[in-house]
Amino acid sequence: MNSNKKKSGKDSNLSTVKEETDTYYGGGIEKNTWKRDDKWKPAFITAGERKSTVLSVKEEEKENSIEQDIETSSSPSPKPTPEIVDDLDSSIFSSESDIISPAPSVSLSQTVYTKACIKLGLVPSTYFFKHLTEVALVMPHHGIGPRGAKAVAIALVPNQTIQKLDLSSNAIGSEGLAHVLDMLSGNSSIKELNISGNELLSAGAKMLKEDLSRHRFLTSLDISANGFNEKDADEIADLLIDNSNLRHLSVGHNSFSEGGGVAIGKALEENSSLQSLDLRWNHLRQTGAVSICWGLYSNNTLKSLNLSWNGFGMEGCHEMGKVLMRNRGLTELDLSANRIGLDAFRQLLRGIVKNRKLRTIRIGINPITTDGATAILRAVCASDSNLTEIDMTDVSVDNDFVSLLHEVQKQRQMKVTYGNLLRHDEIRRGNSSWVLDSDDPVAILFEYMKQKNLRLIDLLHNLDKDNSETLSRDELQLGLSNNDIPLSSRSLDILMKRLDANNDGHITFEELAVKHKEYVRRAMRLRVQADESLSHYKNFDKLEQIREAVKLKIALSVTTRPNAFNK
Repeated sequence: MNSNKKKSGKDSNLSTVKEETDTYYGGGIEKNTWKRDDKWKPAFITAGERKSTVLSVKEEEKENSIEQDIETSSSPSPKPTPEIVDDLDSSIFSSESDIISPAPSVSLSQTVYTKACIKLGLVPSTYFFKHLTEVALVMPHHGIGPRGAKAVAIALVPNQTIQKLDLSSNAIGSEGLAHVLDMLSGNSSIKELNISGNELLSAGAKMLKEDLSRHRFLTSLDISANGFNEKDADEIADLLIDNSNLRHLSVGHNSFSEGGGVAIGKALEENSSLQSLDLRWNHLRQTGAVSICWGLYSNNTLKSLNLSWNGFGMEGCHEMGKVLMRNRGLTELDLSANRIGLDAFRQLLRGIVKNRKLRTIRIGINPITTDGATAILRAVCASDSNLTEIDMTDVSVDNDFVSLLHEVQKQRQMKVTYGNLLRHDEIRRGNSSWVLDSDDPVAILFEYMKQKNLRLIDLLHNLDKDNSETLSRDELQLGLSNNDIPLSSRSLDILMKRLDANNDGHITFEELAVKHKEYVRRAMRLRVQADESLSHYKNFDKLEQIREAVKLKIALSVTTRPNAFNK
């Protein structure tokens, strides 16, 4: 990074390069706040003076320098001067060509780190010090903060060993990011950088765009969970457009929303180098989801795309299905937890079966039903698809699906992950070997009533065998079992506890009405919360799975015997 370059978004002290130069190499830590005399010979001064200065230093002075530094750092040191260095002087990181000597020894990096901590009044990290000799330096959750990030950055400038740097969840903020980016401009060995979970916010997004757009060495960047918003997505999109060396980008757990999806989609149209992109948990839905699909029409270099925990729904699946018919780059696609129902999944399936490059599809935690699970297996068998892995985590399946899967796996190698097995052959009257065991039996009861179009009074009368206008535990158990909704003993206990408000052992119509109103409100609230924040989506998805299970039992009861409610 040129020392005359201004950096918007960083501290005001970093906006201009000071005339003072903090020297951490060669003859100890000194601050050039006074006029230099002839005896003082720093290893690096300015970009223009370094060549002549370094070449003029005697060989024996170089050999003695490190020994003297180690003695200085290990011996009792005077208390640091009151004036603590607050800014990482970018003049020592001007450009790769300014570092004249070959890759400094790792021991020099360790010495520099010790001196930097002394100068900054910090306690050195033993973990960081020891791992400076390794190719990968992984130190998440160490709480180093902005000043600790500065010491780390200073030590890594001369280091040519470390290729992977993980500083995730260290609370470095945008101030610490400024130091890390300064270091990267003078370090050509680091290829992978993880600074996720550091609250970089909008200021950090702007710095990343300005400093990494033309960076030639970094190939992998993880900036997940940094509080980026819809407008910050524009900065990340510009970074994708300008940087042609980045191969892997993780920017999940932010809040790009619809506008951010539009920006990223446009960037994908122009980018021809990125191979994997992680956009999970970014509130991508509707226009944003569709725009990302549009970006894939002309992008055939992206191999892996993670879109899990967003809201693609019908609109996104319809467009993604069309994209997969044409795209020849993607080999792995993750659409888990995207509110994809059976109809939306059918739109997606059109493209899956016609795509020859796709190897892995993840569609778990979606209410695609057992029909959807069976449909994808049949479609794969009937097509030339090259899928080798299908992840349907938490998607319930039946015996027909399992039988079909065994037949498919006899013909081709395929890994399939799925949820609970619904044993239809054991759902029979009088056979209690298969029961519903749920923590939310209230939802089962009222969903059954809703899907059978029953009024609340009808439900009570059909379960009330002694015409007492109340329901006991035994009446609930017998009535639900007779209608192919058998609950486990545990679930029945939960149901009685929640419906019987006065704990007298009987459920009245009034108690039933109150709980039904509460359930309707809860279901509406879960849907609204799922639309507003995906952190609530899992609770809504559990309710959707209960609805699917009840719907399936109703369908099976029609094929086995007349329903008691219809007598």
